[in-house]
Amino acid sequence: MISTENKPLNQSTQDDDFTVEHYRQLLRLAKTGWEMATYENICWTKEFILWRHDVDYSLNRSLALAKVEIEEGVKATYFVNPHSEFYNLAEAGQHEIVKKILVLGHDLGLHFDASFYDIESEDHLNTLVAREAGYLKELFGRQPVAFSFHNPVAAHLACEAEEYGGLVNCYSKRFKTEVAYCSDSNGYWRFRRLYDVLKEKKDARLQVLTHPDWWQEKPMPARQRIFRSVYGRASATMQSYDDGLESHARVNQAGVAAALRVFRESQPRLYDLCDYLWNTSAFQTLFVELWRLHEAQMNRLCKAYMRREWRIPAAEVNAFFDSDGVSVDGWRLFEELFGVKWQDACSFAEDEHKAWASVCNQLIHARSSIEPSELEQGCVYLCNVIQKIADWGRTQPFTYDGLAHLGSIGLSSHKTADGGLEENISDRLDELPKHLVKQWHEFLSRLSENN
Repeated sequence: MISTENKPLNQSTQDDDFTVEHYRQLLRLAKTGWEMATYENICWTKEFILWRHDVDYSLNRSLALAKVEIEEGVKATYFVNPHSEFYNLAEAGQHEIVKKILVLGHDLGLHFDASFYDIESEDHLNTLVAREAGYLKELFGRQPVAFSFHNPVAAHLACEAEEYGGLVNCYSKRFKTEVAYCSDSNGYWRFRRLYDVLKEKKDARLQVLTHPDWWQEKPMPARQRIFRSVYGRASATMQSYDDGLESHARVNQAGVAAALRVFRESQPRLYDLCDYLWNTSAFQTLFVELWRLHEAQMNRLCKAYMRREWRIPAAEVNAFFDSDGVSVDGWRLFEELFGVKWQDACSFAEDEHKAWASVCNQLIHARSSIEPSELEQGCVYLCNVIQKIADWGRTQPFTYDGLAHLGSIGLSSHKTADGGLEENISDRLDELPKHLVKQWHEFLSRLSENN
């Protein structure tokens, strides 16, 4: 039962429980054991289960679960917090998410943050709950059916009337004494594991509280789940800022960090990371990451050439790049395949590149300290290099910038950072024209001799 006196009996994480697929299993179990009830239609003479969500961190995850519930024929109540530090109900995008949840058929609840106020009495609580309920009705055109306390303390749980402000009190005395309770607070089953509760079916009446933020596509620790929610929203906010300026044809003043935009569209996740590193002045990490992208771009261009121009099977290309016996970098490969140094193709000074290569080596091995201002210049240099190589690649017969996924030019490939190619079993080396097979073997022999 609900009580601040309850002490956690179970502190194991059981991260495998908190996946969308497992959530679907829980819904199916719940339907087989109880009558699914809502806070407006509880029949106290029958066995029932209430399915409730306190939305603490993520409306986006709430919508994901809401869709799964409707697919499984379950109606839930989503308790949203007008004072949340993690989402804004009046923000257009977030507001739309709540409306979608309601359109699916779910009920609206108020997640009431009593700590926001200095509550003087139960009458005062009654007034405040009614006021916030009215705010939600104004926002969404739907009257909340119930309210739950956000992070309740003993003084809040002492308010045990069945209703306040015209809303059902999820922490009323009746719920505390007559309805069993199971919650995933803090990202783990603090008292009883929900699967076991549903499987054993020892409770005639049950109120299940889950927080959508914890439920992800794959298992991960609770803090990582929250990280994804919080930083996902931060990234979306920055994206909205950039898109807003672009849609109004306004200049986006980003300073030298604007150089990163070369791969914003082709590698958005990497762009977000590098943008964060630049704006937090983490230039050592940023420089090494840009250098890695620089070499990866060279390798992807070489892969594209091998597949498109020489028609080498994917299995052969993958074996070449994965081989421990061939330790050759992307710059040398570029020269071997295209017959020109990349610096000459892109009009860069070889000595300057060697100097920055030395800096990268020092950073990787932590051999010396380099001034942030110098590293920032290096980051600008690398972005310019990546841009020039991309421009050069687009002029080639395969029209490829080396940044986008290899699938963008019609090469079937794995979605991996290194652009691994998928093998086509009908694509065999011994079926190629003899001159191409000979050319490939000579190329491998040449590289092997020079290693």
